[in-house]
Amino acid sequence: MNKIFVSYAWAVGCWKSPITNYISTKLRLPTFNTDSVLSEVCEDCLELNREEAHKRVEKRLSKIIKDWISFIYDASVDRRWWVLKDSLIKYWYRCFIISIDLEKDTLLKFYTTKSYYESIKRIDDVYQDHQKFLKEFWADIDLYINENNYKERLDVVYMAVSKRIKGLEINENSTF
Repeated sequence: MNKIFVSYAWAVGCWKSPITNYISTKLRLPTFNTDSVLSEVCEDCLELNREEAHKRVEKRLSKIIKDWISFIYDASVDRRWWVLKDSLIKYWYRCFIISIDLEKDTLLKFYTTKSYYESIKRIDDVYQDHQKFLKEFWADIDLYINENNYKERLDVVYMAVSKRIKGLEINENSTF
């Protein structure tokens, strides 16, 4: 059976979760959200413990990759794609990576709107990380979202992922 892994390349705060929620509901794909784990750790520990959150994310993600058929990883893969990719290939996943390529000015507006002041301080590093990712892994990207199609992103992503899933189902049912 074909398994699909859907995720994103880009930055904190560019509204990946609304895309995830939309396509998850329409396609009935489970999601794994790293922000939810961070929130859970804050509630459990009554403090922001990034090390504990990282441990929980890694443990759960590893189990999901080994056990689940298909899922959406509601996080950016920019800084860890080389590790994830190897694991996904090992377990026969088909990957669908959505690159959200917004200009720094647009991202800055998002950060300001959402009061992500800590992210504003790191915007140059985040942008540089993404450019490095694009240069190294451009062939792994299936869909680009930018200023031209950002407002239609929900339907653009839904249609593209839906088409990929249908293609996987056709290939799975083919006989040779």
